[in-house]
Amino acid sequence: MEIYSLFGHILEPPGPSLSDQVNECITLLTPFRQEAADLMNRFKTFVEQTPFRRIEKIHDDTFSFGGVCYPYVGYQLLGDGSQRRLFLEGLKELYQIYGFSAAQESPDHLGVMLRFLVEGEDEEELEDMISLYVIPSLRRMLEGCEDRATPYEEVLRALLLVLQERPTTQNERKAPETEKEVYFAK
Repeated sequence: MEIYSLFGHILEPPGPSLSDQVNECITLLTPFRQEAADLMNRFKTFVEQTPFRRIEKIHDDTFSFGGVCYPYVGYQLLGDGSQRRLFLEGLKELYQIYGFSAAQESPDHLGVMLRFLVEGEDEEELEDMISLYVIPSLRRMLEGCEDRATPYEEVLRALLLVLQERPTTQNERKAPETEKEVYFAK
């Protein structure tokens, strides 16, 4: 879904097209996910009323290591040890299968994973990625927002709504507990 890619770009360091991406996201959300569109409209107001340098600073404060919402799915769920390294290797392998590149970013960056959801073709695999990894990490990120306010909380909440309300072919599963289940493999 194109909406995942838009959220992925909005969550990455801000660029000159941020306002256009937010507007496009709102346009896609409004007919189907009004609550998520309302959250994004609040973020749009922030983007329109805030100088670009200040948006960059707030993004850095929100998403940097030690920030409110560190945007690395593997880190959120597994910490920074061997399990995360297995997860990263699994993601790299999965991305290679589809010719997808994380570019200079870590493969478990939330924005990268969201953009991959548009590229992947195996619906069950994508569903697992969403329910086992993306949604649980988003919930943890939002817990981090409880302590300090950030306009990006609106984006994360809107994304969580979209992901939770997606049409699925299976029941949502719980995140894996063991190291063996952490990585994606074909």
